[in-house]
Amino acid sequence: MAPLGRILIVDDEEPVCEVLGEYFATQGYAVETAGSGADALAVVARARPDLVLLDIRMPGLDGVETLRRIRALDGGVVVIMVTANEDVALARETLKIGAFDYVAKPFDFSYLDRAVAAAFLQAAGPAPARARPASAADEAWSGLARAVFHATRRMSGPARTATGARLEDAALAAAREAAGGHADAARQWLGQLALLVEIAADLGDLPAAERTAVEGALEATRRALAPAR
Repeated sequence: MAPLGRILIVDDEEPVCEVLGEYFATQGYAVETAGSGADALAVVARARPDLVLLDIRMPGLDGVETLRRIRALDGGVVVIMVTANEDVALARETLKIGAFDYVAKPFDFSYLDRAVAAAFLQAAGPAPARARPASAADEAWSGLARAVFHATRRMSGPARTATGARLEDAALAAAREAAGGHADAARQWLGQLALLVEIAADLGDLPAAERTAVEGALEATRRALAPAR
């Protein structure tokens, strides 16, 4: 069976690489590890991964500079930053220079699963699928994942854990149903996502700019699901 996609794990702590590597290998991904930013850049240049899990604090070439250089090498590689709790503010700043998301140690694996699933949507599917050009539908679902996850990253801690997690789950469920050809089920999930967006905005958990971005992405995915005429 072909792997779901290729993940590069970059961390100077070998136990972290081992734990994450084993976890994602059992999920069906092809996994490679690197112990430094320089090694990571060599892997990206040699064998392009679909996703990079990149530690933000490493000796020598740190995660922030490694991210910049990955973006320069290949702007299409999706990067999730891995951070300690005390570096969350720095991790948020990496979103401005091209990181898709960030996850904190110790890992919440259910949260990590959501982030990785959304990252593969952003990458428009695993490597074999990229043999064909991205369609308008691919772009729509990628845009929805990006809009939802960027919006939830701007929520406060409690809101992100509660409403934010539900927003992410609904977006991913809709994408899975659409990919499986289940348009009606996908529309139901999009309806739930729209309701959650409205509730989050009413509660003050979702700023106006983020709400506008998510609602625009929702409309694009609804158009992508509409039957051809």
